[in-house]
Amino acid sequence: MSDAVVSPTRRLSSCRQWLALGVLALGTLAGCQGAPTPQDVLDVESPQARHARRAAEHAVKPQETFGGGATRIALITALMAPSGETVRERDIRDGASLAIDEVGGGQLSVLVENTDGSPQQIQEAAKRLASQNVALVALSVADVPVSTVRQGLGSSRAPLLVLRGNGAERPAGTFAFVSDRIDSAVEGASYAVASGRKRLVVLLPGDVSAAERQRLDRGLAGYGIKPALVAVTGTTAFTGDAASKTTLKDTDGVLLVGSGDPDVGALSQLKANGYLKPNAMVVGSSGWANAAYKRPELAGSFLCLFGPENGSRMTSRYLDRYERAAGTDAAYGFDVIALAAGLVRSQGETAITQESLRSPNGFIGAAAAFRFEKSGSVERTCAIYQVTSGSVKLMDPAPRSF
Repeated sequence: MSDAVVSPTRRLSSCRQWLALGVLALGTLAGCQGAPTPQDVLDVESPQARHARRAAEHAVKPQETFGGGATRIALITALMAPSGETVRERDIRDGASLAIDEVGGGQLSVLVENTDGSPQQIQEAAKRLASQNVALVALSVADVPVSTVRQGLGSSRAPLLVLRGNGAERPAGTFAFVSDRIDSAVEGASYAVASGRKRLVVLLPGDVSAAERQRLDRGLAGYGIKPALVAVTGTTAFTGDAASKTTLKDTDGVLLVGSGDPDVGALSQLKANGYLKPNAMVVGSSGWANAAYKRPELAGSFLCLFGPENGSRMTSRYLDRYERAAGTDAAYGFDVIALAAGLVRSQGETAITQESLRSPNGFIGAAAAFRFEKSGSVERTCAIYQVTSGSVKLMDPAPRSF
């Protein structure tokens, strides 16, 4: 598959643009001379004690404020829910807190309202935030109607970012902030076509919704991609009949959105019946389970994934502060603040508006570049990985601009 690892130009630009990553200089601890005194020994903090201290420092409270800048950014969570906090929302909140220190530049503060997730508490939180003249509101609660927040904000003109996928329902004038498996599949397909693949077969999992299929069709059409066939796995058999041979002849690309047994089975049928060219590229999506990386049938496949790159400044700082790795949700929380910081730094305290959020140039954050369409849907650049040795290997970093 030598031609499958070529780094193609993605989207319509003629070349990839890069942003050099800064190298974080680490200080060297100087050793003490002589034997430690009894007091020195008592002052040594055990790993257990350090973990308990840091957990207490980052414990969730109903209302929290990070930073002291004049421009106020708000985050509404359900971290006080009776069922306990979720890893997803904890990571979002911690990513936002980190970003205040890393990119806030002393100009921002983030006001966090940690609710029990009920519509009543969320609406009350939105009312409090509106009275504090926040410039931007982000909602990380997964299942409350977005209209509840908008009603609580009343006449406030603060833009509302919803940390949900593009397919989720939201009122006009609000912005989605999460990229999902359909976004990943579309970007992966564009990578395959830019790599020279001309006949693409799309295999959809059985749980794909009508709305997801419509989004996929629109996304592929936006790149001028017209698949030779779109089929739902588990309901389509790729036999050796004449009709299949005509439709599937010379297939050199497969977009495999799911990674379950029916999806892998359909891919195996295509291979077994000789429908795939020797250089055929298999492209997956961010919807693949990690267990799929260990399936031999999927070895060599490519994935377009969103999120922070390991070893970046953000991931290093996050690990140091919270003693856990930064995932995609932490990057989303970080990027809410990065977006606001970029606008305020370049245009002043009143820069955060519906119009400025729709800048075609987009924004740079921990999860690479992103921008909003007129509809409020989010578009993100993603990194290309290849499945190898039971894991994924970075092949092409995410573009840092559009």
